[in-house]
Amino acid sequence: MKILKYLLYLLIALVAVGVILGLVGPKSYKVERSAVVAGTPDVVWPYISSIRKTTEWSPFAKMDSTMKIEYTGKDGEVGSGSKWESKKMGKGEQSITSLDPNKSSKVHLKFYMPWGMSESDSYMNLEPDAGGTRVTWGMTGNNNFMGRMMGAVMSMDKNVGPMFESGLKDLQTLVASRPKVVKSNYPIATNQYPGGQYLAVRKMLPMSEISSFFSQNIPAIMTEIKKAKAEMTTPPTGIYYSWDEKKMETALAAGIGVKADVKAPAGMQMIHLPASKALTLEYRGGYGKMGDAHMEMGDYIKNNNLESVAPVLEEYITGPGTEPDSTKWMTRIIYFIK
Repeated sequence: MKILKYLLYLLIALVAVGVILGLVGPKSYKVERSAVVAGTPDVVWPYISSIRKTTEWSPFAKMDSTMKIEYTGKDGEVGSGSKWESKKMGKGEQSITSLDPNKSSKVHLKFYMPWGMSESDSYMNLEPDAGGTRVTWGMTGNNNFMGRMMGAVMSMDKNVGPMFESGLKDLQTLVASRPKVVKSNYPIATNQYPGGQYLAVRKMLPMSEISSFFSQNIPAIMTEIKKAKAEMTTPPTGIYYSWDEKKMETALAAGIGVKADVKAPAGMQMIHLPASKALTLEYRGGYGKMGDAHMEMGDYIKNNNLESVAPVLEEYITGPGTEPDSTKWMTRIIYFIK
């Protein structure tokens, strides 16, 4: 009976200690580490703004090779995230709450613990540095009663900080091993294509007939737009859906963007393109060497681990109809990317 009495006293003492720790333990926590990564902010940005990319260097994902991860939303956008389940790491989920391109990303995390759910906010900030980009990785949160008990005897900074350091080292290695991008003769910009609608003529034809196809159909499309008293939103545009160099043929449309739908006459149609992330290149010169610009765009997409989706647009801002000197012709080339 004395043993039971002592065990009861011990249990009461442990409970009392737990209550005291829960009352005096830290109410909040902050963990932060930083490292310089060899690359400009725009080079580092894809690795911290994408949940999938972050998983490639995250130390937490490497702690359990059997971890089950389910990705949600459109990767690289606010609202996208992932859910995980692991024997070592437990269950949790995360979602992107804020993206400031080339500057910072913020993520909200939920951890499902045996005693309840714990939530944290994580951030990654980018700042230009003499050695490339300083990446600061941090996490903040408020402790519930159990968290304050644990925080009184275990430092969050000492436990999580080394993991952040390990992850940042892997990020340095990953960025350093990326394919080197050769400086382009045609500067490429990343932007948002707002979406558009085009009155167009679409056809599959031999590449040798492209010039005559545009010469025949663009004037006809302009005539129909004038008849409809519609407002043009783009210059004459080539909309390329496929390009088969073996068969030397292409599926394309000759079109002009309009502000509102136009009733398409026989032989024409309205083409609607959704808003999308895009790469834009402005080519100056005759059409004979435009293929070089497309090749550089293709290399840029490959070297930056991007994925393009059809169609490809060529907006003929200045051409033979308005400028006899081909060196002054300008074509805006637009590639949609995921």
